[in-house]
Amino acid sequence: MSDFRLKVFLEVKKHLNFSKASEALFITQPAVSKHIKTLEDELGVQLFERTKQGVKLTLEGEKYSAFAEEIINLYEEGKFVMNQVKNKYDGTLKIGASTTIAQYILPKILAQFASQHQGIEITLFNNNTEEIENLLIQKKIDLGFIEGVSGKSQLKYAEIGKDELVCTVNANHPLAKRNSCSVHDILQFPWVFREQGSGSLDVLNVYLKQIGIHRKDIQTEAYLGSTESIKSYLKVSDCIGFVSVYSITDEILAGKLKILDIDNLEMLRSFYSVELHGSLKDIPKLFLNFLNNNIK
Repeated sequence: MSDFRLKVFLEVKKHLNFSKASEALFITQPAVSKHIKTLEDELGVQLFERTKQGVKLTLEGEKYSAFAEEIINLYEEGKFVMNQVKNKYDGTLKIGASTTIAQYILPKILAQFASQHQGIEITLFNNNTEEIENLLIQKKIDLGFIEGVSGKSQLKYAEIGKDELVCTVNANHPLAKRNSCSVHDILQFPWVFREQGSGSLDVLNVYLKQIGIHRKDIQTEAYLGSTESIKSYLKVSDCIGFVSVYSITDEILAGKLKILDIDNLEMLRSFYSVELHGSLKDIPKLFLNFLNNNIK
């Protein structure tokens, strides 16, 4: 970039910490201080104030940050247009996704995208929906993919696909050979659940409540911290579990797990992309279009 000082300024603004800014930029802390001092001398104002609590923006720094962001965005936009002309892109893409999407959907799509755009460096963060939304609001990621909508006013949501939570058992389970089962049938066996606070557990609770099943009706054997843990548990027990249909393709093909068809019970949920209101940057927009064309 023609003026690296603007990037340094915005990185210090993001972290309010010179040391963290230096780590993010892969330069030394004295170099960060020098860039900020040079920029302040050029502008004739103080951009940051050092206090006992740390670093904070001055009023001048707050006002200048909007112009610095606009300059960098215009630079990136111009660079993107030139890349379009060459049909060759470079830059960064920072994505956050909740567990099911991050583990079972995005890796394949990201690999396909990366093979076509080798100049783009991709980072994928895995966390719960609330944390992904917070990372977006803090501008630490470009784009998020989540399994539920909290409806934060700063964010824009768009459905990108559907998922189904399916009743899953060991392939040798007493119910595995049946064409279909009733809710009463699966209540005769102990269940394993995702941990409290999991989006999958929330969806399961909603559907169970709709068909009149309460926790007191269920023999709960364990709460487990991940879908992978549930799958491993089911392989060596006669428990009932509910997992994303995307997560068990390999186990079904290998004959290790079986999906039970439960009468009058279909547990659907939506996947969403989430972004800050306003104009989505060019590389995240390029990826979002690619994903919408390739997600199944």
